[in-house]
Amino acid sequence: MLKTVAALAAGAAFAFGAGANDPNDAWSHYDTFVLRKDQTQHVRILAHEREHLLAFRWTLFVNGGLVMHVKYDGHRFQPLLYRDFRRNAFRVDLFAKPDDASALRFETPYALLVFRKFDSRKRLATIELKIKSDEKSEVYYVKGK
Repeated sequence: MLKTVAALAAGAAFAFGAGANDPNDAWSHYDTFVLRKDQTQHVRILAHEREHLLAFRWTLFVNGGLVMHVKYDGHRFQPLLYRDFRRNAFRVDLFAKPDDASALRFETPYALLVFRKFDSRKRLATIELKIKSDEKSEVYYVKGK
């Protein structure tokens, strides 16, 4: 069974080219940041003729968990992220979902902060920012302090 899955994956990579299996192709914007403790990363998101501000930093790494502080348009969050699947990411909806939109047909644009690794010797955390948006949004970055 495992050999069959590996063979199918290898065949798909050959048939569609190497770039077809890139998981970052599904995102409209993607970037990786390496942050020191309390180093704030600012991201400005320009969409629908309105500017949105996203800022994030980490303050503590203990027992494999990274304590983060996230601020988006004045709303504050404090997620605890781990490196294992299902606990390594924090989702921030960029825009409100319309009341008349069905849950299955309409997905609001969002940003996903993913904790990838922590270098305990240098005290650096690697955070990925992935944004899924529509064609009308433009994202640009402003480096933190």
